[in-house]
Amino acid sequence: MSQLAIQGGEKAVTLDQSQASQWPIIDDEVIAAVTGQLKTGEISFSNTIYEFEEEFADYHGVEHALAHNNGTASIHSALFAIGVGPGDEVITTAATFWGTYMPILTCQAMPVFCDIDPLTGCPDPDDIERRISPATKAIIVVHLGGMPAEMDAIMDVAHRHGLIVIEDCSHAHGATYKGQKVGAISHIGCFSMQAGKLLPSGEGGVMITNNLDWHERAICLGHYERISKLSNPDYHKYAQTCFGYKYRISPLSAAIARVQLRHLDQRNKQRDDNVMYLMDGIADCSGIYPLKPAEYIFRGYYSRPYIRYKAEELNGLSKAKLIEALRTEGVTVASGAPGGSNHLSAIFQERNHTAFSRPGIRPEVKYQKGDLPRSENPCQDMMTIPAFISASKELLDQYIEAFHKVTDNAMELLK
Repeated sequence: MSQLAIQGGEKAVTLDQSQASQWPIIDDEVIAAVTGQLKTGEISFSNTIYEFEEEFADYHGVEHALAHNNGTASIHSALFAIGVGPGDEVITTAATFWGTYMPILTCQAMPVFCDIDPLTGCPDPDDIERRISPATKAIIVVHLGGMPAEMDAIMDVAHRHGLIVIEDCSHAHGATYKGQKVGAISHIGCFSMQAGKLLPSGEGGVMITNNLDWHERAICLGHYERISKLSNPDYHKYAQTCFGYKYRISPLSAAIARVQLRHLDQRNKQRDDNVMYLMDGIADCSGIYPLKPAEYIFRGYYSRPYIRYKAEELNGLSKAKLIEALRTEGVTVASGAPGGSNHLSAIFQERNHTAFSRPGIRPEVKYQKGDLPRSENPCQDMMTIPAFISASKELLDQYIEAFHKVTDNAMELLK
């Protein structure tokens, strides 16, 4: 075996990687959609928005889709739609972006954080059930990094306790759980379309549901221009003011999203094919254990896939030294594991949001260190590898060669 690059040998990965992970893809089709929209002069209101909503709803097999200016607005709208308000509690995870849980406070309700599965970062159904109280109204499930949560168990908990489930699918466009697309498994699905997401429109969000009343209530929150046309005449009186928010998506973003939706499945498959090829190729390396989704899950790769490392199989070689050697070979690899402790951030420690001044908050709702042991203490034996969108087989083979080269020569790194 050739000399390790960290000891002066040649790198295993020599091909250019810059285009393999290039995202978002802004090609001639996207540019034509944007310029075509600009030429119409319709850059605030446009039928393009409604066309995108119909296509997005059809893609997920649901009745209603409502496009928003971002994913945070879609979650706020979902909470408003189901009537979350003062005195209510909503269970979700702290291992997520603040756009998942801050809208709960905006509704003057309380986030109650549950712990996660340490290997996926998704909410632990058993811990969700432990956090339920008489004040619990809903659960927000985060499909973290594109990995679908265990929805059967979560929906069972929700059904037994009479709770509404909202899926935060901001990382997971096109992912499936037992053949069902995420977002369409529960009562409401919410998506972000920020530039880094699997369906990028620049900025944007979508809420989907089969419940017409929730759909129309969400319109009342931030889409004043639609209210007079709603099927429920009781809502028409709010057309002049809505409920004080302006959440409609830009037609330019909708035009981009329509193009990206057409390519979503194919690009998700490209990523998955590349990840599986790479994982299969390194699975027989000593100490390396790729973490694949269960066979009933098709994962989206907003975040990189994880592998576990057992140092004892390489004579105690530290993870840090292994990563250093791989990086020197040209591999993009990093230490990392699902987790997050946003319940310890200033907004919860200072409790200075107006929602915290509401009467009736249960004294048990606290945000303390140690509340979420698996979220606060991510696994230390994990690291990430790329989820290339357009890697050549030659590049993937060079990555596989690099892993074999380093693990086969681990003793050299211990000298």
